[in-house]
Amino acid sequence: MQLKKRKNGQVLKSLGLVTANLFMATHGMAQAIDDIANELGTTSLDTALLFYQESGDRVRAIEPVSSLKITGENGNVLYARVTYDSLTGATPNGAAPWTGTQTFTTPAPPPDEDMSVTSASGRKTYVTIPGTGTRVAQYTAAANELPLDAGFKDTRYALDLGYSSLWDTDTTTSFGLSGSKEKDFTSYSLNAAISQALFDKNTTLGLGLNLEFDTSDPQYGIPTPMTEMNGLLKGPSDSKTVTSINAGITQVMNRIWLFQLNYNIGWSNGYQTDPYKIVSLVNPVTGAPVKYLYESRPDSRVRQSVYMGNKIALGSTVADISLRYYHDDWGINSITAEVSDRIPISDRLFIEPEARYYTQDAADFFNYYLLNGSTKPEFASADGRLAKFNALTLGVKLGYSFTPDSEVYLVAEDYKQKGDAKVAGAPGALANETFFSGVHAASLMMGFKYRF
Repeated sequence: MQLKKRKNGQVLKSLGLVTANLFMATHGMAQAIDDIANELGTTSLDTALLFYQESGDRVRAIEPVSSLKITGENGNVLYARVTYDSLTGATPNGAAPWTGTQTFTTPAPPPDEDMSVTSASGRKTYVTIPGTGTRVAQYTAAANELPLDAGFKDTRYALDLGYSSLWDTDTTTSFGLSGSKEKDFTSYSLNAAISQALFDKNTTLGLGLNLEFDTSDPQYGIPTPMTEMNGLLKGPSDSKTVTSINAGITQVMNRIWLFQLNYNIGWSNGYQTDPYKIVSLVNPVTGAPVKYLYESRPDSRVRQSVYMGNKIALGSTVADISLRYYHDDWGINSITAEVSDRIPISDRLFIEPEARYYTQDAADFFNYYLLNGSTKPEFASADGRLAKFNALTLGVKLGYSFTPDSEVYLVAEDYKQKGDAKVAGAPGALANETFFSGVHAASLMMGFKYRF
């Protein structure tokens, strides 16, 4: 690997920053060192706008994000990112489809209050239960359709801060904190990491720790798991903590190949049930819905994953090939395979096609429905995110550099899930219903980078 001579020890600082930035997204190793050296004593701004839309009038998201990175002459880096999310649309509530119209009841705001930004508000009617004076909200699902909680809105604000410091040319430490706020959910996290370069910087060892603190606070309270869905106010807020450790090694295999292997383990403890999801309790003979129960999930979860990544310079292109295996004690096992290739079209223009395949098993307590008359399990969820499915993402990134320090880019992706539409052994008319509709979404992101 050839290195150009620079003043003030910039080569050594560059190598230290390569340690802090183990996998450059778009460059081979030699080019990465040149580019990082050029970042010493600079400030970089990256701002983008994401549009995301699921088919079938489901979730729509608009997300502007801006990040700022200040790199000192000594190689220390200060990083900040601000994100805003605006979500609207509809999402499956967990109930099983049926041959007739289904009606669902939720709490309603007082007549003089606006609807919660996280509750369905577009297709609800408000009624007062006779003899009680209790005002509730109701929405319906048409026959033979997967029930959706329609018309929800949500907003999220997030801030991420990070700082990395070169102790010497071989050792880098980093620290960060982040926070996000939604109407009904708050999350804060802290992280720290250290990396050590060995063997003339051909090998890098890394170790990181992340602590997360989450609070769920729905406007109408948290329902008691496995109780019947109703329009009454629920219990107080609840919280969970997440602790995760990441250990990895990055190895320069040769002048064109960079390899990374990471292992991550995380422990979640506390409230992990979705307060908006339900499970249908159905007649064991006809399959007709009897009632709807709020879902229930375990209050502990252990996640583990192994990640293998490769950056390979192939002539003028740079390929990124990765594989990730995931396992948790809820019974979910998944595999993610991803490949992309940055292809220069000219000195200023490049294109980067990508493909990602994902597959997972269902959680142990996942059920599309429960049978009336049977003993209720301790845990049950019909959330499609916990079902068995696979997904394919195809995308392309197009970028153009006006100058060596400025770039505009456009990223387009298509995401589609597939799963078993029918449930084997479903009672009565449920045998003919389609349970898994999956998610089919398109996204478009436009961004601008500038270094000064």
